[in-house]
This record gives sequence, structure tokens and C-alpha cells, in this order.
Amino acid sequence: MASPPLPSTILQAEFRAILSRYPSVLKAVSDKKKSTKQPKDGDLQTLAQIDNWRDGLPGTTSSGKGTKGELVDRMIVDASQVKDIVLWKLKRGKFRPTIMPLVSSNPVKELEATVNEALSMPLPDQVTVDGADDDDDNALAQVTSMMKVLVKLKGIGPATATAILSTIFPDTIPMFSDEAFRWMMMEKSGNSTGWSRKIAYDTKEYSEFFKRVRRLCRRLAFEGEVFDAGSVEKVGWVLGQEAVLGIAHSNEETPGPSRRIKSEKSPEGVRQQELKEDKTLPSSELSKLVTDGLETISSLSKTRAKRKNSSAEVLRRSKRNKEA
Repeated sequence: MASPPLPSTILQAEFRAILSRYPSVLKAVSDKKKSTKQPKDGDLQTLAQIDNWRDGLPGTTSSGKGTKGELVDRMIVDASQVKDIVLWKLKRGKFRPTIMPLVSSNPVKELEATVNEALSMPLPDQVTVDGADDDDDNALAQVTSMMKVLVKLKGIGPATATAILSTIFPDTIPMFSDEAFRWMMMEKSGNSTGWSRKIAYDTKEYSEFFKRVRRLCRRLAFEGEVFDAGSVEKVGWVLGQEAVLGIAHSNEETPGPSRRIKSEKSPEGVRQQELKEDKTLPSSELSKLVTDGLETISSLSKTRAKRKNSSAEVLRRSKRNKEA
């Protein structure tokens, strides 16, 4: 299978095309995971069904703090919605049967109060073209503070915390999914790489992932189109799931930037490349090569004749000197 486009070089057209495949890949994964047996908890929702619910999560709002301390409307979620988000995460990724019982063991009031406390905290700004690394550090600090509140709950680790946050704030907070993380780290060396890269699921790894997501968003925005953190996560998830499902797509339809620049700046280089690829020369060039070759042969023949006459003259003189 062909290698996926890399985060550092992916083009807008490629990114958009992969993002458009999310619904079809989601359905394929949902159908594959659909069980014919009724679960013990009576949950019959498919991944596709709960994913649609998540994208349009209903809820009430209240006032919270913005990045500059201003009051902004924030969503409030209840315990059942939190559990549905956790269930969605488990269906979408690797299912871990111990997570849901742990989350359900949290007292309802404590669960709701803790989650909504995190949701009311200052949010990171969305990535802009003129952003800088300092902005990413500040954004990360804000998200990390929210995560620290959430992980106090039973069954909520860094990955599940980001699943909750990304559901409410998909523009700025990417979910810590296996597929998205591995794609964003595809160019980083290590003991394990590619789609088999091991994941520690800790704050340190999420921090690097978070910054890489923002850098990609900034590069795409600089090139003229704005994509949010949630879209980056979806692209990584699609690529990872396609690798598992054995779905191949060609990413060679659009020439890379370096090739386009070379073609525009160096016409002679393009001409030489064409000659290498097509060994047949035009008739005018072939005729010139033949003429030049004949002239060269003629010149060599004259030079050899002169050298031969000169050698003969030297021998005659030498003979006369000996006779004298």
C-alpha cells in the first residue's frame, strides 16, 4: 500500500479529499464493528449513529471565561452526555471494557460539576496565519489546565479528557486518537514508527501532538484555507482506518510544490528532463549532430595526415645524416 501523505507536505487538495472520505470510512468501520448480539447494557447504537449525534451535540449554555477573561457562552453537559461521549470514543477506537464502568462509578453530581468546571475555563484561540510558537505554548497551557481537572474523575485519562473537550470545542482542541497521533508523528523517528507506533497516552505525548496539529493548521491557513483542529484529527483517523481496512488511494494527482517551482523557474531543466525521458531527438537536432560528427572526423583525418608526412620527413633527414 502506498505511503500516506505526510503532515509536513500534504497539500490542501489532498487534505480536503481525505476529509471528504470521513463519512464513508466511518460507515465502513461502523459496519465492521456492528455486533449481531445485543450488548448486556442494551446499547444498540452504531458508531455512525453516535458520531452524528456527537457532531451536533445538544445542550444548554452558561457564561464562562474567554481567553482574555471576558464572559462568553459555554455549553453545559449532563452525566448522560458525558457517558455517551465516552461510549463514542470506545466505539471509534480500541474498545476498553473497563473504562465505562469506571466512568459510571463517579457520582452524577461530581461528574457533572467536574466536567462543567473544565468547560468553563479559558479556551485557547483558534490558529491564525500570523500565529507563533508562543501562541501554541499558551494554547497548550490552557488545554492542559482543563485536562488536569477532568482526569480527577475515575476512568478519565488524557485521551478520554480530550475526547470530551474536542466534542465541545472541535475548532481548537484535537482529540488524542491513536490514528491522528500516529499520523502526526509519522515523520518522527523512534523505536516504533508508522501505524504501529506505541503510545504512552500521557500529557507529554499529547503536548507534542497538540503543537504539531496547530502547526499544520497554520501552514494550511497560510496557503489560503482554514482547517480546524477537529478536521486534522479526522484526516489522521481516516488515513489510519484506511490502512487497517486495506483501502488505497492515489496521492499523485497533483505535482509537489518543488517540482512545480522547478518547472516555472528552469525551462532548460525541464527540456533536459524531457530529453532524458524521451530518447528520440527531433530531426533538426539529429541532423546537426550528424554534421558536427562528420566535421570532427574530417578534422581528425587531416591532423593524422600531417603527422604522417612530418614523420616521413624526419626519417629522410636522419638517413641523409647517417650517409654523410
